[in-house]
Amino acid sequence: MAEINKESKHVKHVEPYSPQSGTMIPLGTQKFLRTCVLWQLIRFVAINIKMTILIVKSHR
Repeated sequence: MAEINKESKHVKHVEPYSPQSGTMIPLGTQKFLRTCVLWQLIRFVAINIKMTILIVKSHR
């Protein structure tokens, strides 16, 4: 156990959405698009159409 503690001493806890975390914070439009059920349904249909076209082309 002492070896594990030695290795983890250099690891520091980083709070989410802090400047140290390096992640981007979603703003208004992005938050809306991520939570809007209608937009998610449109994207789902669009992706499925693209996949269907790709599969149909590969079977020819």
